[in-house]
Amino acid sequence: MKTLTLLVITLAIFTPAYASDTSKEAPVEHLVIPDVTSIDEATLIFIEKTSELKSKKKLDENELHQIHIITYTLEKSIEYFALNLASEQQYLSKKIANVVEDIHLNSENNRKEETQQQLQKYFLLAEQLAPELQ
Repeated sequence: MKTLTLLVITLAIFTPAYASDTSKEAPVEHLVIPDVTSIDEATLIFIEKTSELKSKKKLDENELHQIHIITYTLEKSIEYFALNLASEQQYLSKKIANVVEDIHLNSENNRKEETQQQLQKYFLLAEQLAPELQ
């Protein structure tokens, strides 16, 4: 039990939490997803996860949970773009990263309307980035 308590305290202290630029909320890191290591992998994840997000129409509690889980992998893809693309694509990727973070936080907290608004922003930005990745 001491070991578990020590582990929890250590994780709480040393696990980095990133806040959204707009909401200033810190997400809870429920999943640890490996980093994306290539443009091909990042692009595939981006396309697949965007498609999954587009399939969510009801935005009930179950779908909001699914969206929350999707954002973990999507964030890694967008992070790769933000670090490795150039100029306008990099700037656009950073804008998308902020929106994905807002989607993550809103879906995690079952905020249907806010999630829907951020998804619409995401889809508009994603449409701008997608042709650049081909």
